[in-house]
Formats: sequence, C-alpha cells, structure tokens
Amino acid sequence: MDTIKNSCFLVLLTSITLVATTACGPPAPDTEPAFQGPPAEVTAAAEPMSPTDLGALQTYDGTAYRYPLRAQYPGTMAVDDGCGSEGCSFSFTFLPQGNALDDAKVRVFLPAGATSAAEQESRVTGPNGLIENAGWAVNEIESGGSEQFPYPWVETVISFSSELKTSGYILLGETSGQAVEVLLLYPAEMAKAFWPNAQTVLESLEFEEDLLPLTPSNV
Repeated sequence: MDTIKNSCFLVLLTSITLVATTACGPPAPDTEPAFQGPPAEVTAAAEPMSPTDLGALQTYDGTAYRYPLRAQYPGTMAVDDGCGSEGCSFSFTFLPQGNALDDAKVRVFLPAGATSAAEQESRVTGPNGLIENAGWAVNEIESGGSEQFPYPWVETVISFSSELKTSGYILLGETSGQAVEVLLLYPAEMAKAFWPNAQTVLESLEFEEDLLPLTPSNV
C-alpha cells in the first residue's frame, strides 16, 4: 500500500512540475506567416532598371537626314522622327511592354520660328496650348534652371498630372537660337521604370548648331 501511495505522489508531483515549467517558460514563437508583399510581377515594374534591363544602347543620328539632333537611347525603346512646317519632332517610345509603359514617351520638339523658352511657353501653357488640349493640370512651373534637370539648355520646367494617373514634365529651353521643348510623359505608378530610360535619352541629347535655328523656310 505504501508503495502505491508513493507512486501516486510521484506522478502528482511530476504533473505539477510540468505545469509550472510550461507556465513560467518563454512564450511560444509567433507562428503567423510573415507578410510577403505584393506579387513579384506587380512590383517588378516599380523597381529601378539595371543597365542589363535597358538593353544595348542605340545611337540616333538625325544629321544623316539633316535633322538637328543626335542621341542615345536604350534597347527597350524606338525612335520616330520627322520634320515639317511646324518644326522637327523626335519621339522615343517603348517597345511593346504589355503594360502602361506602352503609352510613355520622351518627345523632343524643335518648333520652327521659335527662338526662346519664353516664346514657346505661351504655346504650352496658354489657351488652346499643349497642356489644355491634352487635359493635363499644371502642378508647378520652375524657371531659371533646375537641379532635377541640370542640362545647359533647360530654362523652365513644368510639372503636370492628370485624372488618368498620368504624370510628366515639359522642359523648355534654348540652344543656338532655337527653342527646345521636351515632353516626358509616363504612368505615375511606373515612374521608377520610366526614368532610367528617359535619363539615358536626356543625358545624351546633342543639338547640331549648324542646322539651327529652324525657320519655316529651312525645315
């Protein structure tokens, strides 16, 4: 009988010890899964592109056709150029991406007969101008150069947006007596994918002074 009592006492003591150890031990680790973020295909377009993503640099030389522009552009883009009575236009657009970048562009416009940024600004921001006709809203106008666009020809920077979640800038300036207008247009949610491509074009722009300024008679 004493043996049975001792056995029961040991079992009871062991149970109490286990309960006390469990109650006083460190808390159990959190077993909730960590937040994984959005799918990779959603965030990929928002990541800055590496030089490899941009593809091999291409060279555009419009002087071969007596167009006053040279530039480099990434292999992800193509160029559409042309000159007419209103001036010369050079559009750097994306090869088909299957996303909103298909509507993004860097467009360089050299208006015939316009010699300064101030002269061209009225055609951009004035009544029936580029911004009004496109349905964009001006966010800010910065004059006297720009830290964000530190190119020698840039004098005025106009930022704009639209209800369609499109954003952009219009850079106005002058070189060799010729007004320069550059449109940067991109979907707001893909800005980080747009800018590495756009900067490649902007930083390589060369204006051929021997073919400037443009006038209605020499375009």
